[in-house]
Amino acid sequence: MAGYEKQQQQPQMSAPYYAYPAPQQPAYYAPPPPPPAPRRSGPGCFLCFIFKIIAIAVIALGALTIVLWLILRPRAVRATAVSATLSRFDLADGPSAGGQLLQYNLTVDIRVRNPNRQGIHYDYAEAQASYDGERFGYDPVDPFYLERKGERTVTAAFGGSSLVNDGGALRSYRREKSDGFYSVKVRLYADLSFKVRVFNARRKSKISCTLRLPVPNTSATPVTTQLGTRCSVGF
Repeated sequence: MAGYEKQQQQPQMSAPYYAYPAPQQPAYYAPPPPPPAPRRSGPGCFLCFIFKIIAIAVIALGALTIVLWLILRPRAVRATAVSATLSRFDLADGPSAGGQLLQYNLTVDIRVRNPNRQGIHYDYAEAQASYDGERFGYDPVDPFYLERKGERTVTAAFGGSSLVNDGGALRSYRREKSDGFYSVKVRLYADLSFKVRVFNARRKSKISCTLRLPVPNTSATPVTTQLGTRCSVGF
């Protein structure tokens, strides 16, 4: 029995043992650079070049215009009402009930001075006279030229009659007549044109003068009142 057990030997593994290999990281290969863009040639490229030149020229011209305008832009004119003659400013019965006619005769001299280095063309101008917010007179002014650093006196003449229906204006008239002075506003509206280097520009202007005029004496010769009133200018 013992001999039999000796003969029972454990069998030996004749085949070699292989372990699983460790995983390996895949090699990294940089992608190849993209091929260079093909160079454009022919009429399409030439038109693109011309377009760029035109765009640059337009931008440069616009920038130059803005710079010149900021440097040489005109300033507002200066205006002064130097004198006025009010020979008539009376109320009479109107054609309708409750309304009265304002009969007037007024002449105003306004001195306009140009402080700019370029002349100003007054292509269109008109003068308007109002009392207590109601316009009663209108006078078209002939176009004129105001030279650089120069001045000119513009004369506005108003004559005629105008219907007054506003009760507030009638009360103001009676009160100011007793005080001895009327408050009359004269405005000068104009369309201007001027030249800055090679550029022509147009603007609108409004000169507004508030005048304190003595009540006219109908029995005497009309008297011209020296004012020297500074007017406001919208430019």
